[in-house]
Amino acid sequence: MGSKTNHQGTLLRLALLINMLSVGTLMMIMPLGPDLVRDIGLAGEQVGLISGGATLGSALIGFLLAPYLDKFDRKKSLVFFLVSRSVFILLCSWSESPVQLIVVFVIAGCFSGPLNGLVMASVIDATRVEERGRAMAFVASGFSLAAILVVPVSLLIAQYSSWQMAFILSGVLGLVLAGILQLCFPKLSQPQQNTTQASGSLSQPSQGLKAMVLSLPFALSIAMTSIAIFGHFLLVPNISTYFQFNLSFPREEISYLYFFGGIASILAMRWSGKLLDRGFLISTFSSLTLLVIAVVYTGFVYQPNSVLIYVIFILFMASSSARSAMVSAVVSRCPPPQFRAAFMSYQSTASNVAAGLASVVSSLYLSTASNHQLQGIDELAGLTILCSLVIPVIAICFLISLQNQRARMQQKQP
Repeated sequence: MGSKTNHQGTLLRLALLINMLSVGTLMMIMPLGPDLVRDIGLAGEQVGLISGGATLGSALIGFLLAPYLDKFDRKKSLVFFLVSRSVFILLCSWSESPVQLIVVFVIAGCFSGPLNGLVMASVIDATRVEERGRAMAFVASGFSLAAILVVPVSLLIAQYSSWQMAFILSGVLGLVLAGILQLCFPKLSQPQQNTTQASGSLSQPSQGLKAMVLSLPFALSIAMTSIAIFGHFLLVPNISTYFQFNLSFPREEISYLYFFGGIASILAMRWSGKLLDRGFLISTFSSLTLLVIAVVYTGFVYQPNSVLIYVIFILFMASSSARSAMVSAVVSRCPPPQFRAAFMSYQSTASNVAAGLASVVSSLYLSTASNHQLQGIDELAGLTILCSLVIPVIAICFLISLQNQRARMQQKQP
């Protein structure tokens, strides 16, 4: 029992580190946008194209490889995708033009989809469904740690050295983490992988991948994930530019925003994970939805003064991160053990498509004034609010469909 607990703890910590580095590399490109505008001639609205292109590339490769991920050893696959991604992140530092940077960064992003799917599948392998909320919140806190550590460090390195050094650091850390994975990633036994069979839908071995993909719970889980991410990424790639140029927020304080926002996100995700494991799903979803709506309206429609920016950003990160962690924990109840990597890869594909489309939509919709201010951000904020209103409704439908599916399966059992 103790060995199993130790293996689970090791796996969760490794998953956290992978998530932190993966998200941090994507996050840092956004606040580095003004530096890239100055140094290599990147247009302000092209920041969304970089992050959007990377997420769409990740989605495409994740979708194509999803049916095959469960056929290979988890550790070997994780090491391969992490090393490949890290090498191309290193190559980003040699970019001399916006086109070169976009192309290389998109190629690096192509390895993130399968990587993220394998990470989350490993987490599901190692946890029981009644522990899933806290486990998912723990791993999802990699997003917050990225904001606390990766982004501020990258910004400081770019400020006092160069933006190229930020990419070099990220790539080197990825290679080091791949080495740690090779040495420390635990081997999950078959009993561990089967612990959640009884609680998940479609758990009979005879149910195939096609049956899972065509099921209503699967469709609703994809919809819930996609809408949450789409609404979020309509604003995220442009936050640094918006704060600096529209709200006159100082460049040297951007790293502090991410630091305090990351701390708040960790606390919010731990709180929401505990509430989810205790059964308070709908009430927590509803509360987070109201908070997201209030923060988005105040920060991007009302346009606050600089005194409120810290409060707005911290609450925006905390509420959005907690909601994303809850979505991941809820949808993880859907896949059978033999298709977990495929399911999570499809989820990652949906997330990346939604994030990529949102980033591209925001990039195409927004325009830049002569003083570098972004125009049209308030309309995008309205669309984000609309997406937030839909998520609790889909969550209720998902839970009902999952319950009905389990009931039908139980009736078929002799």
